[in-house]
Amino acid sequence: MATPFLLLSCLAVAGLGCGPAAADESNRAAPPASSSPRSAEDPLSEVGKGLKSSRVQDRKRALKSLVADGSPAAWREVFTAFADPESEVGDDAQLWAAKIEDPSVAEQLTGRAGLASRELGVRLRAAEALGRVACTVDVALLLRALDDRESEVAHLALWSVERLARAQRIGGDQARAAEDLERAARGHRDGYVRAAAICARGALFAKSNQAQDSAAVLEMARILRRCGEDRDPRVRCAAAMACAELPRDAAVAGLAAFARDERSAVRLARIESLERIACAAGAAALVNSLEFEPIPRARRALVAALQRLSGLKHRDDVRPWRDWVRDLPSDWRPTLLVRETERDGPGAQGAAPGAALSGQTSARPSFVGLQLTSTRICFAIDFSGSMWTPMPDGRMPKELVDARLRSTLESLDAATHFNVVPFTNEILPWRPKLVPANPGNVRTAIADFEDCKARGRGNFFDAAVFALDDPEVETLVSLTDGVPTGGFHSDLDLVLALLLERNRFRRVTFDTVLVDAPPASERRFRTLAEASGGCLIVTEKAE
Repeated sequence: MATPFLLLSCLAVAGLGCGPAAADESNRAAPPASSSPRSAEDPLSEVGKGLKSSRVQDRKRALKSLVADGSPAAWREVFTAFADPESEVGDDAQLWAAKIEDPSVAEQLTGRAGLASRELGVRLRAAEALGRVACTVDVALLLRALDDRESEVAHLALWSVERLARAQRIGGDQARAAEDLERAARGHRDGYVRAAAICARGALFAKSNQAQDSAAVLEMARILRRCGEDRDPRVRCAAAMACAELPRDAAVAGLAAFARDERSAVRLARIESLERIACAAGAAALVNSLEFEPIPRARRALVAALQRLSGLKHRDDVRPWRDWVRDLPSDWRPTLLVRETERDGPGAQGAAPGAALSGQTSARPSFVGLQLTSTRICFAIDFSGSMWTPMPDGRMPKELVDARLRSTLESLDAATHFNVVPFTNEILPWRPKLVPANPGNVRTAIADFEDCKARGRGNFFDAAVFALDDPEVETLVSLTDGVPTGGFHSDLDLVLALLLERNRFRRVTFDTVLVDAPPASERRFRTLAEASGGCLIVTEKAE
């Protein structure tokens, strides 16, 4: 199990939606190379006409063939599918961008075919897809998105800048780009954009030679210090993450400012960065934090990070950790390096084996077997077709969910805040944001949920984004069949990548109950749960 930053990097390499290698197991296997590629002057071929078919599978096959052709004209046709009304077709086209190796084709995607389109959906897809391409992209073309009237386009474009920088695929004037990113990090109206700008600026710094320039290091540290004073905790999270790009001593010094941040999410980001730095001063900072950290989740993260760095199995008693760190030489580095994809603990996001807290109790409410440890919870319930498919005894699954949710809500204590979000193709939030779990709110929530008869496709992505956009939510508890078919995004590889990216600035725990889900869905939801320090329960309707 890996921390969010490390997991995003691993997914980029593994091809699970984050990087140039992204590909669906069945539908986006590498297409066969065309034996006679079309020229840019050729008229639209029969395969291109397949994109106008009324059948979704025909359009998906046409995309695969056009990508195999690989000519600029074929890619122009692929980009038209960004506007397809079916999410699975648009998602396929977005993920196929990983096959773009021609800079002139990538430049198409920064123009009217993508970032300059009049259609918001096309701009959103292009902004994210540009981070997948396997060629160099001029950073100035991407940064045009900072002027987009929809801040989410800018957010995704900045993530693309970050990914391309880490993959050494950023071209153009990077000094000018660094200035633009600093302005966005300090002045953009949207917190996600400011956070993404900080991470993109950090990636440019890390991939340049500036880390060897003391003046550049001081300037970068100054930028992060200013951003670390932002009122928005998402921005402070990003600043704590970007500190890991500095040389070790400067990084540890910069991270000291986040040690007692009022938001646990920021402290979690600091723990993750200290683990990445992996030096004696950073280990000492982790041990010092263990002395005063009050939040169980953050204490688990501290213990897990120390266990991975040291190879020891001490738990949350700070005394043996003090003894260990006291004897470390100043130039200490971990000798037992665990591969990121094999880490046995979630770092900033949850508990490693053996990292249980002393005195922990299990006297907490639960939902379908999930123990609820947070007091800031959003429940997202899938009302798609599976909710209305009769079970062998004739009952509807909705009846069982009604009873389980009623029991859970009635067991919440007065200090808990909650919300309930049924979702079909549309999300149907009970309230705009979390509310106290007082008797009146609980009664009303139960009655409204039991009265809800919505049906339709499942749109898990928008339900999750709704929860992440409420700054008070700490845990998203979902019940779903794990097969989203509605909304703007339904491909689970893409959904997973987008949610992990968004959540690195929020640190929300994803707890999920999967009902009758196929194995591929189970693997992806397990990744989401593990990356966020959450839990996954797999069950059947009859249970």
